[in-house]
Amino acid sequence: MAEHRDVRASDDDREAATRRLRLAVEEGCLDLQEFDDRVGRALGATTRGELAGLLADLPSERRQSLPPARRGAPRWLKTLWAVWGAVLAVNVVVWAAVSVAEACPLDFWPKDLLAPAVVLAVVTAAHAARRRASLPSGG
Repeated sequence: MAEHRDVRASDDDREAATRRLRLAVEEGCLDLQEFDDRVGRALGATTRGELAGLLADLPSERRQSLPPARRGAPRWLKTLWAVWGAVLAVNVVVWAAVSVAEACPLDFWPKDLLAPAVVLAVVTAAHAARRRASLPSGG
């Protein structure tokens, strides 16, 4: 895309740039605000040079050491699991403190956090299955 910078960009050129920007978010190279800004500029780009400028500071796609299916869960899913784990930990600590202070142990209310865990597990499994399905056959 860097060659012919003054050539008008096609829809395919703009789509390729937005795909690369999405990958940059997954890699942790761009945050969501920067991604949103660059995608807006990519979709409005007139020339290939404008698109090349939006991608110039990103590492090339060839530098990826693992194929997408082997990189594990995306950052957003790991973040959701971390938040759930932190909420569970706080609830267990509060429950334990309150139960010790009471003469009779309280019902273990943190068990109510298992439903969100089941939803996260289903989403995680579906994501893993989708990644496995996208693997090229034979490898």
